[in-house]
Amino acid sequence: MIKRTLSCIPLLLLASCALMVEQPPAEKLSGYTYIPVAPFSVTTNPEDSCDSQQLFTADKSVDITDISSKTLLSSLPDNAVRTTVETFYLDGSVTYGPAKVSANADSYRMTVDYINADTTNVDIWIKREAQVYRSEQRKVINLFLPAHDKYSEYVIGSDVYTVTSENPYSIDYQYFSLPVYVGIGLRATADINAVDSAANISGLGAIGVSAESRDLKGSLTVQTLGVNGQAIAAALPIQSELNRTTAQNAITSVASIKALLYEEGTIVQPRVVGIYLPFPGGKALINSIISEISRAKVVWKRPCVISQS
Repeated sequence: MIKRTLSCIPLLLLASCALMVEQPPAEKLSGYTYIPVAPFSVTTNPEDSCDSQQLFTADKSVDITDISSKTLLSSLPDNAVRTTVETFYLDGSVTYGPAKVSANADSYRMTVDYINADTTNVDIWIKREAQVYRSEQRKVINLFLPAHDKYSEYVIGSDVYTVTSENPYSIDYQYFSLPVYVGIGLRATADINAVDSAANISGLGAIGVSAESRDLKGSLTVQTLGVNGQAIAAALPIQSELNRTTAQNAITSVASIKALLYEEGTIVQPRVVGIYLPFPGGKALINSIISEISRAKVVWKRPCVISQS
């Protein structure tokens, strides 16, 4: 089980608290990580156990059509704070994971998610092709083959990925059961550019301080994921400039919205909020996966609600 140091959750990663999220050794070594996605809708079905409960409880009936926000939240078993840093390099490549200021990097994006979620799985098949060096031929290669370099037999940057959620019955494709996070949450995103070597990009608070001292420039976005309501909208900050004050305001507003989740008038709707990448891959592969799972519609089996008839 993943262990996390969560003493910072009430203020959502004040200062550099983002670094306190612990990863298991396999995750550190592999680079496989949580990928936040723009929230999109899911298809909600009753859990398989609902039918059996209907059959064996004659004095009760299953109601899955009118579920309150509180009941919906209680069916989302996991709470987590997850931090992802994307590093965008001058050659167009993108990496995910811990970041340090690099002369080869063009910009950075730090995303901090507080999510109340459940995990479902989506079946996908992936084909990776690359161009053989000094040839027009494309060859199917293993997804776990390391990225190409000047010593590789394949052309750097020639990888093309085909992703499908329908079994192609072809040995060219590799099968994966992709963990998908379904639920609600809050997200703060810092887009960072014009980074000086003295900048500290270890956490939202540190980024705000570096922006204040002009070691970097950027913008800040705070958004809800499947959460709405009058009080929620009022708590969202409206500034997009990145500095110490707006970073602190973002942290404060996220903490305020988190406290409103169970209040009357808060509307929650499950959304896909992230995926867990169980294999290596850059932006092109991730975009193909997200496009396919959004097209195919993720199905979430929500626990059934039993009400007195």
